[in-house]
Amino acid sequence: MQVGINTAVYEDEVKAGASQLDCIKTLVGRNEIGAVEVRGEFFKPTTKDTELAAISQLCRDNHWDLYYSVPEELFGPNGYNASLQTNLDMAAKYQIKSLKYSLGKVSLMSSSTLSQLRQLLKSSQTQVTIENQPNDNGQLAVVETALDWIKQQKLPLGYTFDSGNWYWIDQQPEPAFTTLKSAITVFHLKDIKNQNTVMLGDGDTDWRQLLKALPETTPVFIEYNIQSQNLPEQIALVQQALS
Repeated sequence: MQVGINTAVYEDEVKAGASQLDCIKTLVGRNEIGAVEVRGEFFKPTTKDTELAAISQLCRDNHWDLYYSVPEELFGPNGYNASLQTNLDMAAKYQIKSLKYSLGKVSLMSSSTLSQLRQLLKSSQTQVTIENQPNDNGQLAVVETALDWIKQQKLPLGYTFDSGNWYWIDQQPEPAFTTLKSAITVFHLKDIKNQNTVMLGDGDTDWRQLLKALPETTPVFIEYNIQSQNLPEQIALVQQALS
């Protein structure tokens, strides 16, 4: 199993003016990397298409899968997010393997709306996942109910488990992982201490045991701000845990 890099790793560099493309280029030659996940909020609207095209080519050249984090909720009072069609078109254009949305709040939908959503998801080659959130919509009972509903409605949606988000709603990730394990299709890795994200090994999360319990086919993304000099060590720690 290889390590995935979410560009949250480069938050400091992006805030200082670097593009996600510039940051991802620094991974070239690292054979332990299998995927990168870019963040929609890190793109500048005027250069997004050009940059995404270059990132897509870079991923193909290095045999990396490309993932995309959408900074929006999938579900809300009006059914599902209208941006889904646009983002699926974007994913097809740039060979993005998976789109991640936050869960939001599942509300009653008409049968026609459900049918539209089901057809939209089934007709796409791109996986769409929903992620637990660090708010009331991310409570374990809410996520569990939503995932059960998704299964009942036969919606082909995956689930991204974020090990860090549970702490902000005063829940531990380990019990949540045990409850939701069968639904997990992507894993976002963080170590937390006193509700702050810290370097792996410095927090209270039993992250090694969580990784060991994942199927080998589940992609694992490092997703927290890391100083550039510390990134190789953090990647090595994850690689060791996955080996």
